[in-house]
Amino acid sequence: MMCSNDIVNAVLLRIRVGPGYPALRSSVHGFSAAAVFAYLVLGTSGSLGAQPTLPNAGYDSSYVIDYGRLLTMRLYGSNKFNSMDLRDRRKDSHIEYSPNTNVNLGVGASYRGATLNIGIGFPFLNRPDTSKGSSSFFDAQANMYAKRFVTNVFAQFYKGYYVSALRVPDPQDVVPALEDLAARLRVRPEMRQANLGASMLHILRNDRFSYRAAFNQDAWQRRSAGSWLVGGYLGMQQMRAERSMVPDTLGRWFDPVLSFRRMVLVDAGAMFGYAHSFVAQEHFFLSLSAVGGVGVAYSSGVLVSDGEETRHRHMAPGVRLQGRAAMGYNSARDFVGVTFVNEFVRAQEAPGASYGWNVGNLRLYITHRFAARLPMVDRVFDRLEHSFRREPQDR
Repeated sequence: MMCSNDIVNAVLLRIRVGPGYPALRSSVHGFSAAAVFAYLVLGTSGSLGAQPTLPNAGYDSSYVIDYGRLLTMRLYGSNKFNSMDLRDRRKDSHIEYSPNTNVNLGVGASYRGATLNIGIGFPFLNRPDTSKGSSSFFDAQANMYAKRFVTNVFAQFYKGYYVSALRVPDPQDVVPALEDLAARLRVRPEMRQANLGASMLHILRNDRFSYRAAFNQDAWQRRSAGSWLVGGYLGMQQMRAERSMVPDTLGRWFDPVLSFRRMVLVDAGAMFGYAHSFVAQEHFFLSLSAVGGVGVAYSSGVLVSDGEETRHRHMAPGVRLQGRAAMGYNSARDFVGVTFVNEFVRAQEAPGASYGWNVGNLRLYITHRFAARLPMVDRVFDRLEHSFRREPQDR
């Protein structure tokens, strides 16, 4: 349950809509507002009445300065990525599929914990590469940074993939295999993937360490500090294609259990890790976070072998890795930095044979904080806080 000072949350909601999803474009702004409102209400309503708002949002001011009540404006460049792969360790083979995505340039603002960023994939930043085919997508990733908790939520729907990496054990067979892929098999316009999931981590030493300083730019980490992290995850990934993920010409290098044409993977488990921000001269920082998760992964799919389809179901231990990194310059008014967020999941389908997927983003920020107030927004937040504090007394 969140305490009252966690009303100062950072909700980073970014949505990209690619070609092929015109109906979703008109709903982006409404979805953003609704998601931010729902998080602020549902994420904090449990105990806002328990105690008054703490000074500096509860941080030790010698380590962290909170700027949640200043208007934070940013310019940013963003590149989201998404991939899925098959790996056979016994045969030392590997194939990876990725969508043909683009780089976004955008603007954003944060105020009293709510963040809205709008990015556009301008043509001058994205030269077309026909060898990778075309991809359509709807990609919503929300990174929620509160004082005590950090949460990742993602909803991704992609169509159109290409072979982005390939390794086979026999060097003499690599060239003809690659030539065949380039000629007719590298691009998979019919391949679809959907990812839905969330992970949450509890920041145990949250009075001296702030994720928000590096990843939402509405705080300032002035001295080096770190914290242990504990939490959990839940996710669902679906893949559909007209033929096997393993092309026929590559079949002998992969376990038959990896010849999926359709598959659903559900995984859940516990996570544990550590995060630390290294600060030099109060302003220059390097923030690193590494988290590992172990749980259960259940997969169900359709395999294709010699033209025959068979149903495959499997339950085994699953592994999830989550990494965050940021570096740059931070001060009372300005921030310049780069951030990287990544989640990786791998599930074993047979001894030595596994399926994995990867999701994340890389961003460059230029940020300035203004000593400005937004009266209309203040009134909304003040009413929410007031109503939640009165609720226990009314009972």
